[in-house]
Amino acid sequence: MRQPLLDAVRGLDPATEAPDIDGEELLARIRRERTRRDHGDVAHLLPRHRSRPAQRIAMGAAALLTITVVALVLTLTQRGPQAYASWVESPVVVPAEQVADRCPQVEAGPPDIPVEPVLAEQRGSYTFVVLSGDGVFVECLISTARDEPFVMAQGTTLPDPDAFDMGLAPALVLDPGSTWGSEGGEGPITTVVGLADDGVTSIQISTTDGVQAQAAVADGWWSVWFPGDVDVSDELIVVTAEGQSALSLSALIAPGAG
Repeated sequence: MRQPLLDAVRGLDPATEAPDIDGEELLARIRRERTRRDHGDVAHLLPRHRSRPAQRIAMGAAALLTITVVALVLTLTQRGPQAYASWVESPVVVPAEQVADRCPQVEAGPPDIPVEPVLAEQRGSYTFVVLSGDGVFVECLISTARDEPFVMAQGTTLPDPDAFDMGLAPALVLDPGSTWGSEGGEGPITTVVGLADDGVTSIQISTTDGVQAQAAVADGWWSVWFPGDVDVSDELIVVTAEGQSALSLSALIAPGAG
């Protein structure tokens, strides 16, 4: 005579991880099931339990997940906030005269040459301003990412004005990708500044590692800046009413610039 209860429990693993079994309740379930189904296969009534290999795999996965999470938290904590974290590829052009007074006076050629704001763009919590004077131009970055606003600027002598013949190309380059910054900020930036023909509506540029950006274009000037010390790609995409053209940045550098 078959003993269904003994057959059902004979293969149980007596390890400590095995599920608890209520013998009386299990016997009652077996009798009910046999009455209903009238056969002796009762293995399906046993509580499911993990095999030891499955338990080891699950425990190993949980440990690996814990280690990964801890490592990630430590990495983020050690690195701190990302520099220029709110930088975006598409700027918003803002009235330059409203922000230019926050830029410091820097020497960009002979002393006492006044400069006037010609272009200002906002990317995230950063405002980049270009100011121009007689034979000079100034680049200024204003950051409001911290509790105390931070400003840094550099001045550059303009090339020979005879080089500004926009009939030769829809755009010229005055700063072809200089990297600069000052202590106390979020690190260096790389800037590209130039002149644009009245018909230019958009200029696209990228770094050699694939970070793309739209230039700000206003009042015959255009500008792009990237966080960090990066290499700028040689290709410019210049868009006008007639369409877009892929031009060489190095071929557009005004004589005496760079």
